[in-house]
Amino acid sequence: MNIIVTNKYRDLIYGTNIEVLKELNGVYKVSQIANSFNSIFYKKIIIDATAIQDFPKESVLKELSKSFDMDKLILFLPPDNPPPKRFLSFLVSLNIYNFTDNIRGLLELVQRSNTIDNVKEFSKVEKSDPSIVHDDKEDDIYSSSGRIVLGISNIENNSYSTKFVYMLKTELDSLGKKVQCIEIDKKNFVYYRSDDMVSIGSNQIQSHLNNSFGYDVMLLEADNRLESICDDVIYLLDPSLWEVNKLLFSDRLVFQKLKGKKVIFVNSLLSDQEVDLFAKEANISVYYNIPPLNDRKNNKELDKLLTKLGIISPVSEKSNKKGLFDFFK
Repeated sequence: MNIIVTNKYRDLIYGTNIEVLKELNGVYKVSQIANSFNSIFYKKIIIDATAIQDFPKESVLKELSKSFDMDKLILFLPPDNPPPKRFLSFLVSLNIYNFTDNIRGLLELVQRSNTIDNVKEFSKVEKSDPSIVHDDKEDDIYSSSGRIVLGISNIENNSYSTKFVYMLKTELDSLGKKVQCIEIDKKNFVYYRSDDMVSIGSNQIQSHLNNSFGYDVMLLEADNRLESICDDVIYLLDPSLWEVNKLLFSDRLVFQKLKGKKVIFVNSLLSDQEVDLFAKEANISVYYNIPPLNDRKNNKELDKLLTKLGIISPVSEKSNKKGLFDFFK
């Protein structure tokens, strides 16, 4: 059964005859919606965008992406005021893949959630999109500086994230991006002897970000305490049997905590079919699968990930393939 939160488009959504377990009608804060259904099991929650207070403020969109299981959320956009492609790109950057502005799309999403492949045409993020209402805050890194702060979290508590940050920096440098890397309460960066790789204490991070200028991208080795200051966070996981079993031995609930997160397999020799099976058994979504990489050279393999994250522009490709969201073009 499904939950429906409606406002302006209540009659349109109800006309689909979707099975409804609970309903809210009116305008609510994201936190109010989340708290109303946090103890209820449901298949999908369909939210009419006009029912969200202060939509489409940037902070509201970010809160929405963190408050629900993105596999279960369907965002119904105003059919009489279609958003521009740049706005949809911003939704995708927040891991919100299930959006539509018509009934046909809604019915399909109730039956089958989108993956990144269904919305990959929107993977380029435009920071200056006027359809996204940015919050007027001095400490809002995302909207005030124009740079991207990407958090890299190492699930398995080993040193691979340091190597991965360095390889991301090296590849971005080769693409003409100005990059700074930051590690918190550690001294691992010293072994790479690279400029723009700094080590600071956790009590210095906000001040450091506020006083660092001229960078396109800041790569931050982040733990759960620092997620709120990042525009996006990726979670690195080595899917080898030894690493996974060691991880589960230390934390049986680790995969529950990763649900809805951008999990990236690293050092992975798994096939696409094996990745899909792993994701199904762990009940998580795998955002990207990366093979073993050499940190002594540039890795073009990372370009696809950087494009998917919206950090670099995608290579222009022509395609005649029809998709679910062709009506947004």
